[in-house]
Amino acid sequence: MGVLEQILTLSNLILCLGIVALVWIQRRGAEVFAHKLGKDLKNSEIWTKFLVPIGPLGTGALLTLIPQLPIPEMFAEGMLNRMVFGVALGLISTLVYRLVKKNILDKLGKKDEKTPYVEE
Repeated sequence: MGVLEQILTLSNLILCLGIVALVWIQRRGAEVFAHKLGKDLKNSEIWTKFLVPIGPLGTGALLTLIPQLPIPEMFAEGMLNRMVFGVALGLISTLVYRLVKKNILDKLGKKDEKTPYVEE
């Protein structure tokens, strides 16, 4: 089985969607907490240009620390290999979310202007 086939399994695609959900929860939680402290993170360059983009990478890497997580054989040995796999899932997680969302909206006959993969 090739590398791409091992990464794009159903369990890994579901894990990508989980990463997107966890990042959304973390992001909203941080923004609400900062708002309570009188700060607006949406105007912070460190938040918008650094911390938000690396959120999926860190979340994916941290999720691989869970021992029961299904990891492909080639990434299963060693903590660093597992974390690299998690970073790779974090990198593709937003793309997977957008593609799944587009497919669901297509099935429902709806169009989402925010999704860049909408065919005209």
